[in-house]
Amino acid sequence: PWQSHCQAYNLGIASKLPMREASTPLPHKIIGVAVIWNDQGQILIDRRPAQGLLGGLWEFPGGKIEPDETVADCIQREIREELGIEIEVGDRVITVDHAYSHFRVTLIVHHCRHLSGVPQALECDEIRWVTLEEIDQFPFPKANIQIIAALRSSGQTQPNS
Repeated sequence: PWQSHCQAYNLGIASKLPMREASTPLPHKIIGVAVIWNDQGQILIDRRPAQGLLGGLWEFPGGKIEPDETVADCIQREIREELGIEIEVGDRVITVDHAYSHFRVTLIVHHCRHLSGVPQALECDEIRWVTLEEIDQFPFPKANIQIIAALRSSGQTQPNS
């Protein structure tokens, strides 16, 4: 009954309505990630603070790559800031692209070797050295599952020196 009064119908665009607003692209973070091995073939993982994004989940440490910073420089800086240790950055393990509901991440993951210092939980709730066999006991964010799978498929128990 309202057809003759419908502006969209009269303009011939009724089938195109309702119009969807163009969605803004998701923020994209590029993260350097460290799989830090010790001499016993264990990997260092940390638990994110309970409050905040992905709170309480375990992860491989790392952080956002700054402009004009290499991946290796980013990883070394982040590990120094977050854990207070020195590492050597080795071969790339995997690059993971993952979209969460509010943002996208690209994780550039490298094998690293613990060189010096005692790891401290400076920016996380807890840290732990674990073996690849024990790692399934710890809940990780979805984007990290591919990292664990890549570590398992490589059959590597620690990085090449």
